[in-house]
This record gives sequence, C-alpha cells and structure tokens, in this order.
Amino acid sequence: MNLLVVPVPFFDKNMAVHAYFLQYQEGNVLLSPNQAEREFDGAALSPLLATLNTVGIEAFTMNLPIFVPVGSLALMANLAGQCKVPPEKVIFVIGEDVKPEEPYLSAMRQLREKGFRFAMQGVEWIGQHREIAALCSFIFLSQKQLPSPAEQAVSILREHSHLEIAVTDIDTQADYEGLKAQGPVMFEGRFYRVPLTKGAQTVSPLKLNLIKLLNLVRDKNFEFSDIAAAVQQDTALSVNLITMINSPALGLRQKVTSINHAVTILGQIEVGKWVTTAVSKLLGSDKPDELTRLSLIRARFAENLAPGFGLKDHADSLFLLGLFSVLDVILEVPMEQALEMVQVSDDIKDALLDGKGKFGEVLIFMQNYEAAAFKQVSRAMIIHDLAPEDIYRSYIGALGWYQGVVSPSGET
Repeated sequence: MNLLVVPVPFFDKNMAVHAYFLQYQEGNVLLSPNQAEREFDGAALSPLLATLNTVGIEAFTMNLPIFVPVGSLALMANLAGQCKVPPEKVIFVIGEDVKPEEPYLSAMRQLREKGFRFAMQGVEWIGQHREIAALCSFIFLSQKQLPSPAEQAVSILREHSHLEIAVTDIDTQADYEGLKAQGPVMFEGRFYRVPLTKGAQTVSPLKLNLIKLLNLVRDKNFEFSDIAAAVQQDTALSVNLITMINSPALGLRQKVTSINHAVTILGQIEVGKWVTTAVSKLLGSDKPDELTRLSLIRARFAENLAPGFGLKDHADSLFLLGLFSVLDVILEVPMEQALEMVQVSDDIKDALLDGKGKFGEVLIFMQNYEAAAFKQVSRAMIIHDLAPEDIYRSYIGALGWYQGVVSPSGET
C-alpha cells in the first residue's frame, strides 16, 4: 500500500497509554509533495481506514482507542460505512477546514449518534468555532506552540468543561510531571523514551540476572541445562515458558511441566528467540508498557528492513539493534554502561552510541518513522531506493509480530 502510517501513543497521568494517534503520509513527500501533504479527501481516505480495517485495531493499538485525522471532504464521505472498527474505538480528528456550518455540523452529529467521537487541534479558532467544540470530546494543545499549555487548558475548561485536553510535543519527563498535576488528561511526546545522561547507576539484581540469561543465548554453543537453570530462577519467566510451550498452537500431545523438558522441546534456535523476547518484556516490566512495545516493534521492524538497506545477512543483528535501542531507558543507566552488560557487536555499539556505522542509518530511519518525520523518511527511501509499499509491509509486519508476542497463547 502506498501509505506510511504509525500509531503515536498518548499517555494518561499514570503513564499508561490512553489512546493512539494515527500519523500518516501518502507516498513519498519528496517525490509527490502535493499529494503527500494534502489532507485525505473522501476517496483518498480509503487507504487509511482500509489499513485499520485490514490490519485490525488490535495490532495498531492493542484495542485502545485511536485518533484518525480527517478533513472537510472526508467528513462528508461515508466515514461510518468505511470504518469497520467499533465506533467507540475511533475518534476523528477534524482539520481546520471544517467550518461551523452546515452540512459539516450535521455530518458530525450523525457520526456522534453512531458512537463516533471527535477531537479538534489548536486553540486559535476555538472561539469562532463553538458549535464544533460542542460536538468534540477532545482538544489538542501543543507545548511547542503555546507558552503555557497548562494555563490555556484551565481557560478552555472554564468555557468548555466537557472537553478532555491532550498536550502534545512534550520533550522531557520534567515537563510531563509539571503538566499532569494540572488540567490536561493526556500527554504525547518523546518524554517517555528520553535516555538518561547522568553517570553510572546501580542496576537491580533481578535485571542483572535477566541480562545474564540474555547473554547466555547469545553464545551459539550454549547448553540447555544452563538456560533451564537460569529460567528457573525467575518465576515470571518460568510461567511464561510453560504457558507458551503448552499452548494449543504447538499441538503437543501431552503437557510439559518441567523447565528442562520445555527448553529441550523448543530447541536451540527457538529457545534463543523466546529468551530474547521474554527477557526484553520482563526488563521493562517496571516501565511504561509502551517502552517494551517500542523496543520489540523496533526489533522486528529493523529485521524486516534489512534487505532494503542492503543488510540481509545482518537481520539478526538488526533485531538486537532495535531491541536494545531503549536499553538505557529501561535500565536507567547511560547507554555506554548498558552496552557493557550485553554481548553485542561493534556495529551495534556504534549505531546505539553515535548513530554511525552500517546499522546507524537503520536506527535513525526507525526513529524518524516513529516520530512521523516523513521528510527525513522520504529522503532515506530515495537514497536506498525503497518504495512506500516496502516500508508499509515492514512496519505492519512488525506490528503483527508484536501482537503475536503478547497474545494470550504466549507464542513468539
């Protein structure tokens, strides 16, 4: 599909994801700027909703609500007919070209009656668009565009108390902490994945044990008995392994009750894959779930991108690159210290520390994609002769894989 699309998380005051915003670009912005930058009209909206319908909201948002941008023409199209996702899960974000006049207001009322909700962006025009504000449930305020979004939020709530306020473009944890004590109820930005820059810190013994296990499977000649012994030291890992090995998907004739037996059945390759994903989830268990989701999706995304970047023979290394790209945030230590704990190649170190080397381009590409920095993404696509369809398949494939990782069956 000729579409770049990424779900951007919106957090609540407890650092849990409340919803996602579906950022998008149609085509390559540098090759077709007019097409890529315009709002989707009624016809062009189809790929956006078609993707959501086909891939499923579970893969995009783990069944949380999703903000979907629409313009005036799209609003007049058959949105309810195009959208196969349950209405209560979809919030249409209207553009500034939607005026407080008929037939737009009528279309919004009809969609609200079907269970859809609306959000509006910015405050510059809220005073002249009271009728639209009355039909919206959310309003976005950009921290970068407002000198004091918290004060603005209080002002808006005085006149529009029904609106829930989301502050976007938050760069630091300190800004998030300062905002959440005031009017806003949702928060978006890079603040949740900002690495630490302070000196060496102590890592908890539990996380050190998990890293030890991770390093064990990095040795191609590891012993099953060593893996089993390490797994048995962690209750969560043991439960995860037994649940996964006994899942109906594997079709075993009898239940497996011992860790040693489970490890042997999986075999060396599958044990390595399971340990890598399971340990990664547990390492981030005391962090926002989105951080673990980010690292695992990056891992698979990087692996899927390998052929396009001329690195087909390094797909496994690129998986680790993505997986460890937020290791400093998860361990709460600088990246230099984090990488001393895990066994990775110099190529991975160069990329994670400086964004350099043959893997650095892949990491920067993924970071730009997640931030919906589509001009930078388009530039890299031209350099590496990548089509939007290539990126779409790689990213959607990563979302689907992640959904399988966290599925109740425990499959990885």
